[in-house]
Amino acid sequence: MKEVTKGLIALVVVVAIASGIYGYEKLDEGTLKEGDFAEIYYIGYLKNNSVFSSSFQENVSYDTPFDDHLYNLTPLKLFMGDTIPTKYPDGWTYGDLGFIEGMRPYEFPPLYEALKGMKKGEEKTVNVDAKDAFGMPVENGTVFNTSMIFGFNATFEITSIGGVTVDIRWLPEEGQIITMPQYWYDTPVQDPHWLWENATKVVSFNNTHVTLETTPNKLDNITLYPWWEGDSTVHYNDTTISIVTTPPLDNFTISYMGYTIYGRVLNVTDDKIRIEYYAGNETVQDELNRTLEFTRQIDMPRVFNNVQKAYIEDELKQQGYSFHELAGNGVTFRIKLLRIYRVS
Repeated sequence: MKEVTKGLIALVVVVAIASGIYGYEKLDEGTLKEGDFAEIYYIGYLKNNSVFSSSFQENVSYDTPFDDHLYNLTPLKLFMGDTIPTKYPDGWTYGDLGFIEGMRPYEFPPLYEALKGMKKGEEKTVNVDAKDAFGMPVENGTVFNTSMIFGFNATFEITSIGGVTVDIRWLPEEGQIITMPQYWYDTPVQDPHWLWENATKVVSFNNTHVTLETTPNKLDNITLYPWWEGDSTVHYNDTTISIVTTPPLDNFTISYMGYTIYGRVLNVTDDKIRIEYYAGNETVQDELNRTLEFTRQIDMPRVFNNVQKAYIEDELKQQGYSFHELAGNGVTFRIKLLRIYRVS
C-alpha cells in the first residue's frame, strides 16, 4: 500500500472519531432486531376505525394503502430499544426519533414485539389493548401509589382533576408505621420527628387530616445538628420528646448552599450552648437552647391540592394509568417496514 493511501486512511479514521461518526449499514436483507434503527409507515386507529395518527399528511381511512405515489407520507424513525442510543446512522440525531401521539413506539409493547423480526417491505397489523396502548384513564377515585409526595411509597386517591393539576388524598391505615419525611409534600416538618426511621405511627384520621405519633427507637448518639454529629440524647414520656445536645468545646463548620460558616463552642451550661462564629468580617457570639422539646403527636394534612400532573404521571403510567386523551381505548396499528439501519 502506498504511503499516501495509508495516510489518507489514517486521516479518515481520526476525523471520524473526532466528529462522532460511526459506521452503519442500510440493510436490504435481514430482519429488524434490538439495537437497530428503522423507518416505518404506520396508521393507528381506534375500534370504530377512526384514525388518530399516521404517516400520511392527508386525512385517510384506516385501510389506506401505504403508496407514496398516491399520498404524501413521512416515515417514522425509531430505535429498537428503550434507552437513549449512543450511536446513530449518518445524518440522524436523537431529535429525529419519532413519537406516536406523544409516546415512543417501544411504549406500545405489542407493537414493539411485532416490529422485531420484520423484513424490509413487510407489512403487519397489530392489535393493542387499552392497558398496553395509552393506559387506563385517570379518574376521580383512581387509587395509586407514589413516592413523590412523602419520599416513601404511599397510597393516594385522585379527588379532582384539572387542566395540568390534580387534587389527591393520602389513604393511610390506622397503626401504619412510617418514617416521617422532612417535607410533607412541599411543607417543611417543623419538629424533627424525622430523626428516627420507622418510628411514627398513624393514630387516627378524618377526611382532611391524620394524627401521627412518634416513639423514638434510638435515644443516644443522635445527630440533631449536622455539625455536631452524635452529640444529642433523647428522653420521652407519654406526650413529649426532649432532645438534649452536648457539643464538645471545639471548632465546628456549617456548610449550606455553597456557603461555609466557621465557629466554635465557647461554653455549655445546663440550659444554653454559647457559640462564636464568623460572618463576613465580624465575630458574632450567640446562644442556643440545649434542650428541644416537642409533642409526640402531630396533625398533618391528608389532602394535597394542585399537584402537577407531571409530578406523578410516570408512577401512574407504571401502574397502568394515564392522563392521555386516548386513555382507555384499545387501538390497532398497520405498519410497513421501509428500511433497517444497523450501526457498528
